[in-house]
Amino acid sequence: MTSRSPRDAMLDSAIALFGARGVAATSLRDVVAHSGASRGSIYHHFPGGKAELAEDATRRAGDLMARLVTKVVDSAEPVAAVEAMVDHWSGVLLGSDFGTGCPVAAAALSPDDTAAARDAAGVAFSTWEQALAEALVDRHIPPAAAADRAALIVSAIEGALLVSRARRTDAPLRAVGRELVRHLA
Repeated sequence: MTSRSPRDAMLDSAIALFGARGVAATSLRDVVAHSGASRGSIYHHFPGGKAELAEDATRRAGDLMARLVTKVVDSAEPVAAVEAMVDHWSGVLLGSDFGTGCPVAAAALSPDDTAAARDAAGVAFSTWEQALAEALVDRHIPPAAAADRAALIVSAIEGALLVSRARRTDAPLRAVGRELVRHLA
């Protein structure tokens, strides 16, 4: 059995807390308490403080979703990637009693003191779109149309995630997923 390093534990805690509270409402103290790491270790692993932690956590969260999308589109149709994204976020919503959303979206809304996290969110969204667009091009969709459809997929799912969280039901997310699948078919 391998244990997570204190740095990994703090990153995972930051991701969870950002998804639940947002970046601005999450303090370093919250991350330390949630992760179980020693108080002094946060500045050892993140000498840039909250700004560095927020940026690294956003990159990590973005990479996790990018791996999910890439894995699915490498082995199946882009429709399967949409279904996987919807299933993933539905599971997050239901598993947290609608208390947690997308940590990357939370970083996109972060304040100026964590602007690098906001930039990392933009990169993450672009990465997800690129993976989807490449899969669509592989299925003979012209590149410009593929890029537009990929942007639609990511934007629609992220928006539906917010609406679902606010309404405390995954019905909007599921409805958007069905419409995206229908649009791609």
